[in-house]
Amino acid sequence: MILCCLSSTAGLAENDGTALQDTVKREPINLSEVVVTGTRVPVPRDVIPVPITVVHRGVIEQSGEVSLLPVLMQQVPGLYVTSRGVAGYGVSTGSAGGIGMRGFSGGSGQLLILIDGHPQYAPIYGHHVADSYIASDAQRVEISRGAASILYGSNAMGGAINIITRQAMTDGNALSAKLTGGSYGTQRYALTDACRNGRLSGVVSATYERTDGHRANSDFDSWTGFAKLGYDFSEAWKATGNVNLAKSRAQVPGPVNHPLLDGATDVLRGMSGLSLENNYGRTRGAVNFYYNRGDHEINDGYNEGGSPRPYLFHSTDYMGGVNIYQAVNLFQGNTVTGGFDVKLYGGNAYRDPVTEIYADHVKLHEVAGYILAQQQFRKFRFEAGLRLENHKLYGSEWVPQAGVSFRAAEQTSLKLSFSKGFRTPNMRELYMYAPANEELLPERSFSYDFTVSQGLLDNRMSAELTLFYIEGDNMIEVIQTGESRPQNRNVGAFGNRGVELSLNYHALDNLSLNANYSYLDMERPVTGAPGHKFYAGAVYRPGKFTLSAGVQAVDHLYLVTGDDPRTTSYTLIDARAGYRPLKWMEIFVKGDNLLGKGYETMADYPMPGAIFTGGLSLTL
Repeated sequence: MILCCLSSTAGLAENDGTALQDTVKREPINLSEVVVTGTRVPVPRDVIPVPITVVHRGVIEQSGEVSLLPVLMQQVPGLYVTSRGVAGYGVSTGSAGGIGMRGFSGGSGQLLILIDGHPQYAPIYGHHVADSYIASDAQRVEISRGAASILYGSNAMGGAINIITRQAMTDGNALSAKLTGGSYGTQRYALTDACRNGRLSGVVSATYERTDGHRANSDFDSWTGFAKLGYDFSEAWKATGNVNLAKSRAQVPGPVNHPLLDGATDVLRGMSGLSLENNYGRTRGAVNFYYNRGDHEINDGYNEGGSPRPYLFHSTDYMGGVNIYQAVNLFQGNTVTGGFDVKLYGGNAYRDPVTEIYADHVKLHEVAGYILAQQQFRKFRFEAGLRLENHKLYGSEWVPQAGVSFRAAEQTSLKLSFSKGFRTPNMRELYMYAPANEELLPERSFSYDFTVSQGLLDNRMSAELTLFYIEGDNMIEVIQTGESRPQNRNVGAFGNRGVELSLNYHALDNLSLNANYSYLDMERPVTGAPGHKFYAGAVYRPGKFTLSAGVQAVDHLYLVTGDDPRTTSYTLIDARAGYRPLKWMEIFVKGDNLLGKGYETMADYPMPGAIFTGGLSLTL
């Protein structure tokens, strides 16, 4: 499905001139920076036809967030994440952490999240688990905006978010720790140790977060652990192995008009991977084995006057597979990449283990092969590829993609692309609950993108503008006809269009500014996808101080769709101040929603007012 050791190839990007420094420096858009998510092999962003946003480690570190998703929401035009409280997203009814982009929903499995290039989601429901993606574990994140199914198969019909994990960048040992406390009894602790000694490198990290929440029955706590070990056998061969565990428990307060009692979710997610990469110059490739597993226990709670649930909902799932690829330069300016993917997944779900079994150890598999050819001809770069995917239930799916990029000037690039996306129905839609329908067919989409990238002022300023149009059909919806039970059916179609704009400016050596804006016009509105989204931020470093601030504006966000729709708009202001009395120590304070605005990102789940935190960061 993708490059086996993206963490290793991300390191190659540094050798090719990309700044991957593990510091708090905010990077501008670098037109020539190398990315791997759109092609499997390191290629400059400006020649990849599909639009890709890169969020660097410095930006992630500066945010001070434990969860990675709030950082991506600020930095990626058009990407929106729902929330319901101070911290934590949860799962099941009333959960937040829904990711929307271009009218597609990660909660429906239409956006794919990957860690080091392999898929990360709960296959029994087909959606991501938001509390599993931790900021301290990410070296950088590459977001492919638009259909990415040619490389990643199902679930990438609206885009792909590839989290490339931390790595030791230089020889020696680097230990860092962060302690944070603040409003609503919030506590956050993080510890990371990165070490490189010749050919051997490793990273170990752990985080803990808890909060009492701003509403009754909204407390949350989680811990995560991450370990990664790499070894360079030679200049041509490298191996990497990693493991990640995430455990979270969230109280579910319910909507304000129907508060819940005893609502709670207890989730354990685990991920492991083993990669072997080769690089002989004119040919390079990798093989990657991965295995993910989840265990979820859910108490759906009850409303006042009701009775506690006699049984808890329990589900387990797994996903494992192997990805193999090899790229070869046949002649000057040419690269041909071929790959083979196998994915096995399944699970079970029940409430009463005797009478309420929703999915009984279902086992499914997908097998795919693909080829992607790229050709540089003077100032043009052409790309075309084809994927053939075979699913146990649905047979074959052909996935084409094509594009062209043009270097109009030294700092000007024009790009045009077409890509198909698809999503196979998940186990919930096929087998679980009243709307289940085993006759469902895959959803499909077609994305058309035009992008202009421009560097200015000796590349201290950079801008990128994308125009897109997406059409889709066979979308799965719940249909109620007469007195019959509701049923999942392939009846939906849509056409979405929009604009995405990013701007970065290093005004001074110690002052950087960034902004992004997105406009989305949906023929069929969905929740979690605002019509307008804007963010602007600044980082200023006078001497031993680091001062940052940001403003985020959201307009025409649907909270409810259908016959009686509800929309909302809001503006938030955040700020952070840090002081380094010593080179290895920073004392910081942070304020979110400083104006105390009342707002919602989910219907009837009001967000907290102003939140203040402070703490200490150590780097040894």
